[in-house]
Amino acid sequence: MTMKFAVRASSVIAALTIVTSAYAADLAAQPSYKAGPVPVQTWTGAYIGGTAGYGWGDSNSTIAPVDTLIAPSLFSQGLVPTSLNPRFKGFIGGGEVGYNWQFGHWVTGLEADFSYSGLRGDASNFVPLAGANPAMLTSQSTELAWFGTARARMGYLAGPDTLLFATGGLAYGQVKVSTGVVPQVSPLLPCTISGYCSSGSTSETRVGWAVGGGVETKIASGWTAKVEYLHFDLGSVSDTAYGTSITVLNGVPLVRATSDIAGDIVRVGVNYQFGGAGVAY
Repeated sequence: MTMKFAVRASSVIAALTIVTSAYAADLAAQPSYKAGPVPVQTWTGAYIGGTAGYGWGDSNSTIAPVDTLIAPSLFSQGLVPTSLNPRFKGFIGGGEVGYNWQFGHWVTGLEADFSYSGLRGDASNFVPLAGANPAMLTSQSTELAWFGTARARMGYLAGPDTLLFATGGLAYGQVKVSTGVVPQVSPLLPCTISGYCSSGSTSETRVGWAVGGGVETKIASGWTAKVEYLHFDLGSVSDTAYGTSITVLNGVPLVRATSDIAGDIVRVGVNYQFGGAGVAY
């Protein structure tokens, strides 16, 4: 009895061993599955958006005589200053478009913007009545009517959603400058009595350069927000003041002002990026 039980037990154990080995081999043969790639937001792609901010600057102007008869005496007696500095400032805002390329932690791109500009400034110099010389008011104004840039950008990702960037390139804008010299002989009709009266203005589209930098961050799917600083220089603009009195100097160029147009802009922007989804492996 004991011998038969031992034989049967051995048979059962052998059978279980064969089944277990076969099941283990089957499990080992099963394919393993790996999670698929996870889509993530990247910085590569085109974008469009808007900006708004504040600008300020100086239009340091040099004023010099043009005619050789009257204007030199005005300057030699100190009735007309040799320089004025209208400091312009105001709101600036508009739209922008661009394209980014991401290479690891680096992002490069191109950006163009166009803005309405309310930057305007005035300056004046008043010389009171002195002896035979009338009181004299010299004034000048500078305005940046619109402004735009076309720039390259280069940035580094401080984190997946935060870009620190530098930027530089072309700047352009419409600059308006006016100059006037008005003797205060008669408060009502100053330019009908004195031949010193003159005024002039010019409006030019100027091309220069801009450099700056900022920080941009992703705020929602496809959306970014940024803060940006730019310094711009549009070169020099000259305008000539012509005689406006009824004397023989009417229409004669008397003084010329040359103004250097440069300034700074701080603005915020919001952009929407098209197709900014990539695949991380």
